[in-house]
Amino acid sequence: MTFPLAGLGAGSATTDPSRRNELGRDQFLSLLVAQLRHQDPLSPLEPDAFAAQLAQFSSVEQLSKLNEAFDAQRAQQAKQGLLDQTALGASLIGKRVLAEGNQIEIASGGSVTLPVNVAGVGGSATVRFVDGAGRVVATNVVGAVGGGQQTLKVDPGLPAGSYRYDVEVLDAGGRPVGVTPYIDGVVDAILFDNGSVTLRMGSIRVPLENLTEIQS
Repeated sequence: MTFPLAGLGAGSATTDPSRRNELGRDQFLSLLVAQLRHQDPLSPLEPDAFAAQLAQFSSVEQLSKLNEAFDAQRAQQAKQGLLDQTALGASLIGKRVLAEGNQIEIASGGSVTLPVNVAGVGGSATVRFVDGAGRVVATNVVGAVGGGQQTLKVDPGLPAGSYRYDVEVLDAGGRPVGVTPYIDGVVDAILFDNGSVTLRMGSIRVPLENLTEIQS
């Protein structure tokens, strides 16, 4: 925290042009003491000017301490939040969960089930599977689906691997309908990434905040 001090040669306190009118607390006090020590006895420092400088210093010092207290409180809250997330994530290991996301791990050929939530009254659905290079490798026309929570069963005919799936639903007028895809899997580990907790389900990684359902 720094303090402006007019009329006390503040420009020489630093060589940084952007901080020429700023002083630290210790510099402020040193200059204030020097000013009192070398003032002209015949023309002492005006009492109101001296009081104003002291009041300014006291006010900024209080704000500095208040900011430090807020920073400490935020750090403590962040630490407690991470501990809570870690405890929740650890309790999910071995459990089947549902989380927002459109990743899927195909173990072998055959049909797969895709949990989704379709907005409105639904429409005609088409599912496309995308590989790691961003190429559409399979397309399945599902047909009519209703609105709300749905489980789509399709047979992409793909080799084992990790894919992304996109679901397109068009209403009777050919307009796109909102679709929220989900990941359905068993949590086998939790990971820490930049202060957040991530759930691991095989090769799939899902942020803990994407969790929507814990299944028995």
